[in-house]
Amino acid sequence: MGTKTENMASSTIKRLLKPVYNLGRLRFQDWKRTFYYQYFPAKPEVINLNANDICNSKCTMCNIWQQKQDIEISPEQLSQIFTDPLFSNIKHIGITGGEPTLREDLPGLYEAACKQLPNLKGLSIITNAIKSKDVIKRILEVKEVCDRYGKTFSIMVSLDGVGQTHEKIRGREGNFESAMEVINYFRNNTKIPVAIGCTISKENVWEVDALLDFLKKENIYGRFRIAEFIQRLYNADRGDVIRNFTEEEKYHLQCFFQKLIMTYEKDETYQRTYRSIINILGGGQRTIGCPYQSKGLVLDSRGDIHYCAPKSRKIGNALKISALQTFNRHLSERRRIMKEHCSDCVHDYHAPLTYREQVEQYKTIFWKLLYRIDHISKASWLKIPLLFSRPNNTNGLKRVYIVGWYGTETVGDKAILGGIIDFYREKYQNKVAFFISSIYPFVTKKTIRELDCPDATVIPFYSYDFAKYAAHADEVVMGGGPLMDMETLSIPQWAFNIAKLFKRHTVVFGCGLGPLKEKRYINAVKDILLHSDEIKLRDSKSVEYAATVLQLDRKDIVNSGDSAHFYISALAKKMVPQEPANTLACFLREWTSEYQGQLSKEAFLAQRDAFEQGLATAIQDICSRHQLTPAFYPMHTFTVGNDDRDFYRRFVNTYFKDTPYVLYQQNATIEIVVKAMTTSKMNLCMRFHSVLFASTIRTNFLAVDYTNGGKILGYLSDHQETDRMISLQQLAENDTEAIRKWYAKAHIL
Repeated sequence: MGTKTENMASSTIKRLLKPVYNLGRLRFQDWKRTFYYQYFPAKPEVINLNANDICNSKCTMCNIWQQKQDIEISPEQLSQIFTDPLFSNIKHIGITGGEPTLREDLPGLYEAACKQLPNLKGLSIITNAIKSKDVIKRILEVKEVCDRYGKTFSIMVSLDGVGQTHEKIRGREGNFESAMEVINYFRNNTKIPVAIGCTISKENVWEVDALLDFLKKENIYGRFRIAEFIQRLYNADRGDVIRNFTEEEKYHLQCFFQKLIMTYEKDETYQRTYRSIINILGGGQRTIGCPYQSKGLVLDSRGDIHYCAPKSRKIGNALKISALQTFNRHLSERRRIMKEHCSDCVHDYHAPLTYREQVEQYKTIFWKLLYRIDHISKASWLKIPLLFSRPNNTNGLKRVYIVGWYGTETVGDKAILGGIIDFYREKYQNKVAFFISSIYPFVTKKTIRELDCPDATVIPFYSYDFAKYAAHADEVVMGGGPLMDMETLSIPQWAFNIAKLFKRHTVVFGCGLGPLKEKRYINAVKDILLHSDEIKLRDSKSVEYAATVLQLDRKDIVNSGDSAHFYISALAKKMVPQEPANTLACFLREWTSEYQGQLSKEAFLAQRDAFEQGLATAIQDICSRHQLTPAFYPMHTFTVGNDDRDFYRRFVNTYFKDTPYVLYQQNATIEIVVKAMTTSKMNLCMRFHSVLFASTIRTNFLAVDYTNGGKILGYLSDHQETDRMISLQQLAENDTEAIRKWYAKAHIL
């Protein structure tokens, strides 16, 4: 027994000390990378080798194709260069161009590397695949060399979009077809790892989602990067397409890279790269390291050495002087790059975890483990530290702290937040400071710009600040949305529990209740309501639910309506009436698995397919009868909560191939949705808040209830408009009588 106890204690100590050890190790590595190696350099382990300085593509973000053929180091010269002791630790070489497959002696470059570099493990190539037959032939020859020397080899094919999008950017007609020919040849006939590389510029910013759809459908792996100013590409004058994104485009790309992290990219290293890109797009700094700060170099086709591709000046020629001496004597150039450029560099160089990244990861893990429904009893642990940490002074302004599902908000959630902000501005006569907790802060920062509330402060949920603002706000507000079976009930639960430790005023503002099935979620909602000084619910069904299902014996629970209603009402009054266009504006969403209920997976998918077929038929029928064009508008454009555009692309490609339609691909905003509703002859509403919007501004609309008699029925019942609604099941079953009555309400027969 004693030995077992000792082993358990030893294991616990090791587990507790592991994070400390990791942080110490990473701190030391970062010190070596950013300081020690800048004066006492390590030999490089990675080479970016430019096989040539010409290209047969005409990319919009690159000028290398304008270069004339110049000196190109021969395989013999490269072999000579690699005898220099600088290269004795090289583990990987990536061969690029220009276009490397234009060189007939390309296999010789690979052979020189394999022969002369004792520690070499792997090589790779990037190609535009324009001359598909030549590319395939050349790469097969290269692969034979690598196999002979026992080295790994991989291929990346440039692909910046589907079809004409790619060809427009690359300036070569037929390049999409040739690229796919190369990709499919190596996928189907060899075991060589092949991936695509997509460079995102101003030209294809709105087309990357369609490319991702294509890659998923074809089961092709790819990596995405932001176009950067790179000296070896001579593209300093291409500012019209490189890093010239509008705020809308930056936000769209932030959402896109988050989608890659959550639905596509499995490798943690590349996920960290994507998080860094998200941060830079949001105005922050690079969060990942870079191998070229300490253990990488660029060797160009003339034999010139550079510390990195984007920003390094030439430091010497390896054919004329010792590469080792050249590399070691010009470290001031590398320090210059680090000082002037690295923090803002968006180039997709990948590197091991840094100390700063690990600290942020540990902090996030800690708060995720603590802020859980099951750990709510531990909220009191924070009372003493919170006594001694206060938010910044707001100069006498009232502090209103709004919590909820923010950071994943739909257009409806934005309107909810707008209504709450307007309410408290009026209540406190504009003498108020707003703080908003957010699961994904970059999303909510975009929202407050849309709501013209730039002074609001966004607080990350998984942080100490989340608790700090709950403890010291004048009011803590659960701002709309459903209180239902979700782990994120922990957000208002923790906020309200901490607020009451400090006797702060708490408000449930315009929320819906249910559906609630699991006991732990029922108890969490009860706990939230019991810690609420005011309870304002969004519909009478929720008020009844509180009394009957949750058995709350409170007489002060009121039906205040959805705060989005008040925001949209005020907005609609400001809009100038316009002549409606001949469009059927559709505000749809995918019917997702959380509505599966008791159905088997097969039965659910069958019903979903039948519903989508019925929905498409109804849209086509309405448009045919009244000469309308269907226009599809998203109300949600973030992967958490399901990006409507992803559904729309699949939906229209399945059912509207031969039918004219409009698909709006931009970010969803309140203004765009309201304008679309007021300028269309009819609206077809499926998203809950599209129903609320259409009803509030008194448009001609029909509703589809996908909630099985839930919130859409509750809202329309309160407003005596249930005859505008048809259920998802009725469309799936082609209930002709129900569909006839549904049509009749909108005066379309």
